[in-house]
Amino acid sequence: MEPRRDGAEPGLKRPWRGQAPEERLAERRAKLLEAGLEVMGTEGAAAVSMRGICRVAELTERYFYESFRNREEFLVAVLDMVALEARDAMLTTLGTAAADRAELVRNLVRVFTLYVRDDPRRARVMFVESWAAPELIRRGAELVSEFTTPIAAVAASFGPASERSDDLDIELNALATFGAVAYLYQRWLREGFAISAERMVEHVSRVVEQLSAVSSALF
Repeated sequence: MEPRRDGAEPGLKRPWRGQAPEERLAERRAKLLEAGLEVMGTEGAAAVSMRGICRVAELTERYFYESFRNREEFLVAVLDMVALEARDAMLTTLGTAAADRAELVRNLVRVFTLYVRDDPRRARVMFVESWAAPELIRRGAELVSEFTTPIAAVAASFGPASERSDDLDIELNALATFGAVAYLYQRWLREGFAISAERMVEHVSRVVEQLSAVSSALF
């Protein structure tokens, strides 16, 4: 093989326009995920195709396979992006000051409520499209504890059941909380956020408090 005229070895990855190769890869991946959020969050998971996503992201098809093995992996990545952003926002809130635990629960619920209201695509991905395909259902089940357990754990630390609650109580209550909250937010999304965010925060917070007080540890 003849040496390249610019002196570089064949296949050598070099900075381009001031960006390192890994930075360009991350940028392209972010564009694809944003395109996925747009399509999945407005038209649904069934409308997602590799070619369609590349068209929305304005990237050639080879860049899709640079970051994702197949369509199924891509759908899961979009769900991960949305759910883990919500989780991170809630975990940040856990570190903030609150007058009492009840206020902290409301702060957590408020952060999540505004997160989905401010971008309805997020709500659709998490509460509607997460049931649209087997791989999304599996991953959704794994993600449940990521943002319900922090709330359930905080809420379980007060109330009459707090002294006898154990880790299984927290786990089961997190599942119950997720089921109840998911249906509440599904309706909120379906009705175009007709209920005020303030009312949603208060109602969801009370639901969380009630469900988190359940204990079967001494059964």
